[in-house]
Amino acid sequence: MRHFGIVLAVGCASQLTASGISPAVAAEPYAQDDMHNHDGSHPAGSKDCGANYMLPGEIARMGSHSFMILGQEDADHILVEHRSGTPPHNYQFLLRIRLDPDEVAAYQKVLKGSRTLPAFTTIYYDEAGVQRDRTFFCLEDLPRIFDPKAGKDEFSSLFPIRASLQKNADHEGGFAIKPSVVPGLYFSLDRKDIELIVYRYLPAYMPQESLRKAIKTNPKAELPLLNHAPLFATEPAQAAAQHKSYIATDGVIATPGDACQHDYYLKNAPVPKTIHNFLLMAEGAGNTVTAVYYPDQAPHNWQTVLTLKLSDGEMKVYRAAKANSKVPPVLQTRVGDKNYFFCMSDLRKQISSGEFKASGMVYRGSDLSDYRLGTPVGQIDLDASKVAVLVNRNLASLMNPLAVAKDALGR
Repeated sequence: MRHFGIVLAVGCASQLTASGISPAVAAEPYAQDDMHNHDGSHPAGSKDCGANYMLPGEIARMGSHSFMILGQEDADHILVEHRSGTPPHNYQFLLRIRLDPDEVAAYQKVLKGSRTLPAFTTIYYDEAGVQRDRTFFCLEDLPRIFDPKAGKDEFSSLFPIRASLQKNADHEGGFAIKPSVVPGLYFSLDRKDIELIVYRYLPAYMPQESLRKAIKTNPKAELPLLNHAPLFATEPAQAAAQHKSYIATDGVIATPGDACQHDYYLKNAPVPKTIHNFLLMAEGAGNTVTAVYYPDQAPHNWQTVLTLKLSDGEMKVYRAAKANSKVPPVLQTRVGDKNYFFCMSDLRKQISSGEFKASGMVYRGSDLSDYRLGTPVGQIDLDASKVAVLVNRNLASLMNPLAVAKDALGR
């Protein structure tokens, strides 16, 4: 019998220090022999998750992964988001996971007693709190790993994935794994239970010291790559240069001047107020919807989860945009020519003071990778009484690489 499978929204288990954010907690040590599949074999390329498009020659290590549980989609499914980070975690991806009744009950039990969004990690701890297993995989392989139609292949031995449940996880701080694990509570995830519903490569999410070194050492080779929008790490440059990116289209709609918290790695660069995109993910009780931020390069470098309170009419808009679509509806804080600008850095302050107010259009069938908004369905109007912040985490190393190059080269 499977134990407790869940859908989550999460990021990587390490985080760089940023202004106003707690320092990262070092990854917990683990024995080399626990980097294995459940049959005792070692995964191919166990120390190699491939290169990053914007850092040719640098190889990403293989890692285990953590997830935030966003909510329950229906009686049998939950939604989760990966906790994003620098390579090999530089993807935004969300999963839909099918649960057995006992797994649903376990999730609801932890949800009820947790001060933060429940989470899980692909590290397994037994009832005594001893680490017994750790599942590693490369995010560039996800479409093949989580292919429900796949037969026996090189990824079959990853399953079932035993993943320990986390309670009161510090999503916006160091995210220490072991202190938040509930000993003995874990999910046993089979391949057929997991569906990949959002999958975006974030090529600009890079270790900043490595990026600056590459820019200074080999600017002729490095600089042309920094304005591209590759869909995957090995995409040819000619194709990557042709894609639309959010940061080069709607992501540049902003107020003039300097209004928001400065970035940790570019402390003197102005940060304007911008419009924002959110993915509408899970419907809750009382006309509520869980919204997940659509991150990109600074100033859109945030991993944020909100609860939105909608009117009956707005719920109809959301449901119409979601119905029979594999892509989550997109809420953009822009209606016609009217833009609603705000800073993500002080979102909680705006809400607590009652200042927050924004409207947005909901779109159906958008392309979330080669960026394109879909068909507009209807409008949602929000104020401070209708928005609650569950997670608001700065992705400090998800910088605009062209801005970093200008700073690194002094021109």
